[in-house]
Amino acid sequence: MLDVQDLHTHYGRAHILQGISLQVAPGEVLVLLGRNGAGKSTTLKSLIGLVRPTAGRIRFGTEYITGHEPHAIARAGLGYVPEERRIFTDLTVMENLEVGRLPPRPGLPAWTPERLFALFPNLGEMRTRLGGRMSGGEQQMLAIARTLMGNPRLILLDEPSEGLAPIIVEQMAHAITAMKRQGVTILLAEQNLHFATNIADRAAAIERGRIVWTGTIPALHADPALRDTLFGA
Repeated sequence: MLDVQDLHTHYGRAHILQGISLQVAPGEVLVLLGRNGAGKSTTLKSLIGLVRPTAGRIRFGTEYITGHEPHAIARAGLGYVPEERRIFTDLTVMENLEVGRLPPRPGLPAWTPERLFALFPNLGEMRTRLGGRMSGGEQQMLAIARTLMGNPRLILLDEPSEGLAPIIVEQMAHAITAMKRQGVTILLAEQNLHFATNIADRAAAIERGRIVWTGTIPALHADPALRDTLFGA
């Protein structure tokens, strides 16, 4: 579904991504693991078009989307939940969801508010609450739910567990697993190794803008020395 080949991205004269290549299969959860500053967020921003790559190719489905504008990439079915969440704080939960609504896509289940409230029960109990009066965990749930209202074929999640209480992280893990069961393909950037490996099928480790290892989650769990070398875990 997503094929990234030799992607390079600069911020001014700083060469941030230095030849990223990765693939995400339909229905898969791939986690991009790395420390702060490794290039995880820049990778996702390059995929969604918020940062323009300087070289390389991004194929989404059958279409090459390298250099396209973010709104065009979103309409093609690539969803994005930024680390900052960026919900509309002066709108209610229901109004935030309506902002994200796009028509259903052939071959994919259509997301509705009621389906999302089954996925995130907390949101169902605060439909008229303003986004600015929600906790960080509730805002993260709302950000994901709003993106799902666009019926994406693949969703990019940037640090979904960052700054959340352990019980909310656990709820987030259950929700992402449920999204996968319902046909959502997911690429998430994370540095929380425990959270990521409990929900992902495969991992790609990034250091200094380069992919330094890819493999299955069982292979990662089975090799403590590898985990320590890659992540200090």
